[in-house]
Amino acid sequence: MSVVTAPPASSERAAPRVLPLRWEILAVVLGAVGLACWTDRGALSGLTTTAGGDLGDPLYFAWELAWVRHAVLTDPGGLWTTPAFLQAPDNLAFTDTVLGYTPLGLLVPGGQSGALAVLNLAGLAATAAAVVGGYALARAMGSGRLAGLVAGAGFGFAPWRLEQTIHINVISTGGIALALALLSRGNGWSLRRGWQPGRMSPRWIAAGWGVACYQLLFGWATGIWFVYALGLPMVAWTAGWLVVGRRRAALPRGVLLAHGLGGLAFVVTGALLLRPYLRVVAAHPEARRGENWLPLFSPPWRGLLTAPTTSWYWGGRQLGWRSTLSWPPEMILSPGVALLVLALTGLVFSVWPWRRRLGLGLATAVLTVLAMGTAFPFGHGEWTYLPLYRYLPGWSALRTPGRLMIWVTLGLCLLAAGAVARFSTELRPARRPAGTSADPPPTAAGPPPAPDAGPPPALDAGPPPAPDAGPPRDARRAWREARMTAAAFAAALLTVVPSAVVVGEGLGHTPHWPVARSPIRLTSLRQPILLLPTDLIGDYQMMLWQSEGWPVIANGNSGFDPTAQTALRSEAKTFPDAASVAALRARGIVTVVVVRPRAVDGPWADAAERPVTGLGISRTDLGDAVVFTLTPGPAAA
Repeated sequence: MSVVTAPPASSERAAPRVLPLRWEILAVVLGAVGLACWTDRGALSGLTTTAGGDLGDPLYFAWELAWVRHAVLTDPGGLWTTPAFLQAPDNLAFTDTVLGYTPLGLLVPGGQSGALAVLNLAGLAATAAAVVGGYALARAMGSGRLAGLVAGAGFGFAPWRLEQTIHINVISTGGIALALALLSRGNGWSLRRGWQPGRMSPRWIAAGWGVACYQLLFGWATGIWFVYALGLPMVAWTAGWLVVGRRRAALPRGVLLAHGLGGLAFVVTGALLLRPYLRVVAAHPEARRGENWLPLFSPPWRGLLTAPTTSWYWGGRQLGWRSTLSWPPEMILSPGVALLVLALTGLVFSVWPWRRRLGLGLATAVLTVLAMGTAFPFGHGEWTYLPLYRYLPGWSALRTPGRLMIWVTLGLCLLAAGAVARFSTELRPARRPAGTSADPPPTAAGPPPAPDAGPPPALDAGPPPAPDAGPPRDARRAWREARMTAAAFAAALLTVVPSAVVVGEGLGHTPHWPVARSPIRLTSLRQPILLLPTDLIGDYQMMLWQSEGWPVIANGNSGFDPTAQTALRSEAKTFPDAASVAALRARGIVTVVVVRPRAVDGPWADAAERPVTGLGISRTDLGDAVVFTLTPGPAAA
């Protein structure tokens, strides 16, 4: 009796090759960059001449990016004191900073054109980084590639980002998700499989802490919540290991070292960035915001489902909803209806174990309640946001609860990724192990005996008729493989569609406005200089003009109104007259420039033509700019 054995391993069909991690990362990064550039083509077409969104906050951030570049190249020690605000100490820390884009700024020439270029490129980089971060976090949690694309699309193209495009510090969130992804992978923990001590990696942990340190450079508007979001899970993970985990595995020395050094670097980075802000608060008590500001920036529930006017789909469909919002710029916070539907599906149909997805859903719901601030209908925040605002360190500096939608969106992305991963798993056809087929295996009794040969057939009898055995074995195998290929294509199509829908809902037309240039070379004037008109929004334009040579100017605006700046604007309203000239001289201001195209109305509408006899000042009319010199000396050329 003969026994038929399996074919040798060398003859088995090779398993499908898995895309190497480095190529997967490269593909996602290139795809994210290309998608960001395609969806905001206006940023590239007006790279050095326009600002996206409006001509308010974006001009401030362009000025800030230009100043940081200049300070790093010339005087790093003087970074925090700019030549605006009459060189008030630490005035760069009057509001949030985006030091993380310094490497990008160093690649671009200085001046106004360079400042606008860095701003527009930073906006594209922020979108691409958010896509990559969302994808990486979903993959680290145990999703497949297609589910990761949904998470990346949801995090990078949430409709609220269209409204917040004027705040480059708020949309720079990619490092948040990427740091969490790296630390989760380094600690061997995922939503899908829980903690796997054998998968811990000091290299991933060190990379995670490095990205976390870098993310702090994008400002405290997102950084304060990031510190809490990073610290609390790390404390919980450590406590869990102390109680249960150490019975399963001892932490390797490399893991402890990576966490120790990485955590220390994170604390030191935060402390260094916090110091100038503490000095500003000590010197300017008016910088502290009271609770009376919170209602202005607390979105109602309707705001959490409202998209901006620039949304291609929702722009004209939610006009009524937007009209009910008292402060739309901070209340339009929709993460996307498509993402929300996928996330709700992920609560009941997901690859994440039910306990973990329930915990993720509860955390997302809690964050949603907190994002409403004092607009939460039950208690108006007394039992939700306000206790945290009053008692937790750092929260009192955050006057915009709605920006917690960053974290709500991240939770929705992970829930949606779990659902899409489950769809992909259910739809994907089961592959047979290599080297097997559907044909009945031979029995252990050996091959069937050969039939009696019998007499040889007659020469003219022709071949014997073939038995009716159905299609040949090769044809059946080809048919099975064709069906598997078709099913795999259908599964991929049905799981790619959610990504396309999520991205599509987040698309919109971000207007890019031309930015005027200074009508006069400010460095040719005697300093300090005051440019009129001066007001909260207009000073952003004057500050950007300052990037051409960095003269000392009295103009300035930021996250709060310094008492000295408010008094200066009040004193200058009647310029030129004896009282205003005396007040400006007392502040050390030497030159006043009235910009005619901007002074068409308001208190300075006729300032360029007012008489100056007896004031001890000179006037030079240069067309669009009228220059007044407050001290004896040659008039500006």
